Amino acid sequence: MLLYLRPPTCTLLSVCTRVFRGAIGVLVGVLVASALFSLPSRAQSGDSFSGVVARVVDGDTYEVRSSTGNTVTVRLFGMDAPESDQPYGDKATKAARRYLSDERVRVLVREEGAYGRTIARLHIQGRSLAELLVRDGLAWHSDRYAPDETELRRLERQARNADRGLWAESDPIPPWDWRDGERHSSSSTTAPGELPYAPNGPDRDCGDFRSQEQAQRFYEAAGPGDPHRLDGDGDGRACETL
Repeated sequence: MLLYLRPPTCTLLSVCTRVFRGAIGVLVGVLVASALFSLPSRAQSGDSFSGVVARVVDGDTYEVRSSTGNTVTVRLFGMDAPESDQPYGDKATKAARRYLSDERVRVLVREEGAYGRTIARLHIQGRSLAELLVRDGLAWHSDRYAPDETELRRLERQARNADRGLWAESDPIPPWDWRDGERHSSSSTTAPGELPYAPNGPDRDCGDFRSQEQAQRFYEAAGPGDPHRLDGDGDGRACETL
């Protein structure tokens, strides 16, 4: 819609000019504010933004509050840290907190992932957090999903050769195998109606459950607010694709 501003009738040219310019300034401010408030609250593929980490969920998942006030759940691209209940999981989380302490971060969005998470690179003063954790032997390079991340592959090989971090163990279990073992264990030992995990424990995804019914029980036991983000469309049913 085009807006036409009629110049006010003024007897003094200088006063008239100032009034008209002031009206134009107000109009521009309104249009800019409208454009800003119409921006999507979720990050889009190819976006980048700055912010602070409001919460470290675990070694590879973070809640980042952007400078506009939006909170985005970020899953680091190209790496996989040990689960919270896995050996070295707590060390990876604590190391991430140390690196992130009082630092502003830059988020480089790769893609929108499942469960409302944004897959992204996260940089601290120009340094990749994923590379720092892999270098310290506190995470794996995710070769399956990021085969072109040659620097992560190189850093993992260095950490492995130096027996650094989790590589000091004789046979560390990758987190994807750990998660798969947990699912098999829960399917063979969990009685009907019993919860396989503590609702107030580490963050869980739909892939951690063997059926929609099991996920639904966990979702309801976790309480209001869907803290594990299992109900993507907010209809009260968790993990409907299971």
